[in-house]
Amino acid sequence: METQQASITTSLQYFTEHDLAVLTLICDTLIPSLDTDTERYGLYKRKASDLNIPQLLAQAIESVAEPSAIQELRAFLSAIESPFINMLLVRKALKFSEMNAAQRIELLHSWETSRFNLRRKAFQAVKRLALMLFYSVTDPQTKRNPNWEAIGYSGPPPNPQKQKTTIRPLSITEDTVLYTDAVIVGSGAGGGVVAGELSAAGWDVIVLEKGDFYSEKDFNGDELTSTERMFENKGLLTTTDLGILILAGSTLGGGTTINWSASFRTPDYVLQEWEAVYKVSGYTDNTYQEALDAVSERIQVNTECVVNAQNSVLETGAKRLGYTVGTIPRNAVNCQDCGFCNFGCPYGAKQGTMRTYLQDTYDRGGRIIVRAYAERVLVERGRAVGIEGYVIDEQGQRHRLTVRSKVVVAACGALHTPALLMRSGLGNEHIGRNLHLHPTSVTFGIYEEPIRGWQGPIMSRIVHQFKNLDGKGYGVALETAPIHPGIGALSLSWQDGQQHKDIMSKIDHLSNIIIITRDTGSGQIKLSKRGYPLITYQLDDYDAPHLMRGILESIQIHYAAGAKIIGTPFAFPLNWSEGEHFDTYLQEVGRHRLRTNDLVLFSAHQMSSCRMGGSPARGAIDPCGQTYEVQGLYVADASALPTSTGVNPMLTIMAVAYMIAGHIRTAYTP
Repeated sequence: METQQASITTSLQYFTEHDLAVLTLICDTLIPSLDTDTERYGLYKRKASDLNIPQLLAQAIESVAEPSAIQELRAFLSAIESPFINMLLVRKALKFSEMNAAQRIELLHSWETSRFNLRRKAFQAVKRLALMLFYSVTDPQTKRNPNWEAIGYSGPPPNPQKQKTTIRPLSITEDTVLYTDAVIVGSGAGGGVVAGELSAAGWDVIVLEKGDFYSEKDFNGDELTSTERMFENKGLLTTTDLGILILAGSTLGGGTTINWSASFRTPDYVLQEWEAVYKVSGYTDNTYQEALDAVSERIQVNTECVVNAQNSVLETGAKRLGYTVGTIPRNAVNCQDCGFCNFGCPYGAKQGTMRTYLQDTYDRGGRIIVRAYAERVLVERGRAVGIEGYVIDEQGQRHRLTVRSKVVVAACGALHTPALLMRSGLGNEHIGRNLHLHPTSVTFGIYEEPIRGWQGPIMSRIVHQFKNLDGKGYGVALETAPIHPGIGALSLSWQDGQQHKDIMSKIDHLSNIIIITRDTGSGQIKLSKRGYPLITYQLDDYDAPHLMRGILESIQIHYAAGAKIIGTPFAFPLNWSEGEHFDTYLQEVGRHRLRTNDLVLFSAHQMSSCRMGGSPARGAIDPCGQTYEVQGLYVADASALPTSTGVNPMLTIMAVAYMIAGHIRTAYTP
């Protein structure tokens, strides 16, 4: 099979031939060729190197990782070739390349389950990416992965080629200076709304988006291609310790283009905390509720939705336990129930900002520029007067771009907004701090009937039973997530190649429950030497028991729903099978420590890294969204939220941006 490499560099800058040889041995130990009577479509005989996975893995890492992270991985490759180190770890004075298959598995286990996070981190860096690529890389001719037949994955549905978006981004082909009333950096839930509201009031608006523009006809549903195109760091973004995988949009429309459509109103107890603790006024009265109403109407939030097999499992199991199950409101109209929402909606049913507020802006004459990188805010005499950066044209050429404006709105998300402000010289102590991630883990059940977690609406049901575990509004929510081969493979525990292929061969019968934690603990955004955001975050001791409670409750829901096998998020398999003592299993899971890189954690919601506060001591921006340090510089995205929300935050971000747009209109005249 000639594997897909279109968006990955073809030569290696850091990894040597020896590094690649060792990496190949590791990948072929993780994903070996096996002789088995249960062979299905060549899955068990196929090893990682048959699909060129080691080379693809090395190229992918070089394309997105910081040099220091690459050196850490190279140190791991060197260490497992050291007989001395291996003698200390597994009492075998052999190089990894000299070991037999069983010895190699034993050595990898010693790294996977080590008490030292650096070792666990090194193992997970290879394991996750190798498994993800093995099940998602496709042949450029057939557009299919050879393992899909074996695991029952149908692949994406054909694109109907129905173009609904008429936006045409402004082309920049030379060094350029532009003038406007407001320049908005970012086009997602925050930036899109501000652009739409200001343009509706007669403002001339320019929107800068560092991602590219893809519309309905471009959404092919391919997991790997879509992730590389439309997600931050080609979908490989993590915290610096690899402990949390970060899912964030990087395309026109931002997260609203690739999210799962959940549209929750902000809980009242969250708004009350904002006012009582952070002194953020204006959010506990009707004004904010009217903002929620306005954005809900524009993106057509509704509860009309069929229930797919995964959501049915969640609902059935929860109700059998006496739990209340809620319906998830979504911003989808005439949904075709294809199940590939997270790779862009080819039908135009999802009403993200590209289909709504950005289209409105464009129709009113607003200019939208993609592949535009904002390096810094221009500040003169304490006032923001524009943005300086560059644009990459369609031929890959870089052109300087300066936008002069009356108002600057930073809306590039909770990862990039603090980085932009720090690069621009702002120094408020809250810029980059207080980063909330809604740390999310997952459990799975294997069921007798097919589930096919890639079919039907991604999420339509939620269990809120455990949202207030501490009496202060902090706890967990239980939902479902889409299952596709790559993300499924990297999430599942690994014991050896046989065990992992056995589980993957049943993935069409697998249903998951995700546990979303409303976190009190927080992380931080720092700048790399190149000025890029680096994410540091540790699961807080206060939040960990809440996450564990969610794991245990989700396991009980799987059991009540009739699962035949139940699995946990831990690195080494901790599974239950039908016929085993369930209560004993629950107790064993409950005793497990939640260690970094010893369980899979995701974040699809990043918030609060430039939070609002009633004073500079409480936040980086005031309740109107303006920074305390620079006049005319506003923040209107998830980074503005004072706390995590405990629910999928898209609608909250949009309503907050709507409020801030109103404050801008009041304070300035176009």
